[in-house]
Amino acid sequence: MGESSYSGRGREGIRVYNVELVRLICRDINNAKDDPQKEQELISLLQAVIKEDQEDMRIRMAFLAKKYAAVISDAKAAD
Repeated sequence: MGESSYSGRGREGIRVYNVELVRLICRDINNAKDDPQKEQELISLLQAVIKEDQEDMRIRMAFLAKKYAAVISDAKAAD
């Protein structure tokens, strides 16, 4: 999703996905309830957006875990 997927800091912290895009897709799903084919296409789109965001998060977490391995190790040792 690139740069546009970062929506900044919200009330619950940092969000990776584009909240407005998810809202628009959900609205369109609701509006398409009389057209099962369009509704299913929109649900598939929403699932793809969420899956891509989850993959982006996994990549970011792996990067942070690798970059800060010593800090994480020290923190675990202190517990």
